[in-house]
Amino acid sequence: MTDRPLPFDPEYRTRTGDPETSLEAARSVTDLTGKQSAVLQVLKVLGPMTDTTLNDHYNNPEAFPLLPRQSDSGLRARRSELVTRGLVRDTGRKVKLPSGRRAIVWEAKP
Repeated sequence: MTDRPLPFDPEYRTRTGDPETSLEAARSVTDLTGKQSAVLQVLKVLGPMTDTTLNDHYNNPEAFPLLPRQSDSGLRARRSELVTRGLVRDTGRKVKLPSGRRAIVWEAKP
């Protein structure tokens, strides 16, 4: 199995034969989408939480009236993208949800 770059890795956005300056430029791109940025901000403001708790807080218009609305699956996808980019991480803790299933507690990296 070869180590292939992930879509958010700079090497993914450049070709093997590209000059080093292309790779440097790709590494400088750190822009987040508006929805990714919103998810990251909620995690930074409220601290570690599960995807379920993230959905509950994020989609509370009284708490966060200006955030772009996102579905539960959309929030999980944005959180996953942030993990891939190294901005959010698994705390190593798991909690039991009301459904009886266990869930990972996620946090924004400092």
